Amino acid sequence: MRNMRNMRNDLTGALVVVLIAAPLAALVFASLLLAQTAAPAKPQPPVPQHDLSGVWAAAGGGQAQLRIDKIPPMLPWGQAKYDENIGELKKGNPIVTKDPAFNCLPAGVPHTFQNGAFPFEIVQTPQRIFLFFESAHNWREIWMDGRQIPKDADPTWMGYSTGHWGGNDLVVEVGNFNDRTWLDPGGHPHSDALHITERYHRSAYDALQIEFNINDAKAYTAPFTMKVEFRLRPKWEIAESYCLPEDQENFDKTIFQPNAK
Repeated sequence: MRNMRNMRNDLTGALVVVLIAAPLAALVFASLLLAQTAAPAKPQPPVPQHDLSGVWAAAGGGQAQLRIDKIPPMLPWGQAKYDENIGELKKGNPIVTKDPAFNCLPAGVPHTFQNGAFPFEIVQTPQRIFLFFESAHNWREIWMDGRQIPKDADPTWMGYSTGHWGGNDLVVEVGNFNDRTWLDPGGHPHSDALHITERYHRSAYDALQIEFNINDAKAYTAPFTMKVEFRLRPKWEIAESYCLPEDQENFDKTIFQPNAK
């Protein structure tokens, strides 16, 4: 009698296992079948040759970040300017309002690539490449006709740029700067002896990396490198965005005098 009862229990347990396992096995089989029949990911178009045209914005969304490998020691002139530039931070202010770009002046290079969460557009012609920055409507031109940086040109905010193709990378030499801009929002200064070599590398159809080799013998003891990354935004357009002094004044009141009217 006990054996018959145990046999019935064993059969009941086996039936329950089958009833549970069968739907589970069917679900697993259906998942495997779906995975095999799902459409493959759409491949990216190939990287265009000698073509950087389009609207580009920060790779991760938000504001682009200039990465600095390592800042070499500054020479006395550079250190004095740097200490002056970041004086507000030492006093506890949350931002550096002394930044020329914060005061509606051109941001300079490479600072203009990290001037807020703004995109920029590259437009190419046979003789020149234009960079139009939405931020404050700044712009640059890169001469592609084989000329050299003139030795007697007036110093400028954005520098004088000449370029050529090194493989599929755009290599740009930039000189003839004034000393009124910063290299980045962190207050790193430069002198009028600044020379920058830029390398624009399109690593994928929608990915652009820019490397800036900074050489300033008046401000730093050795050259150093900054880098930034962007993503192609095919559906974006550059909007109108101007830097207005009254906007900066209102921003100052909001940050430093919250109760000011």
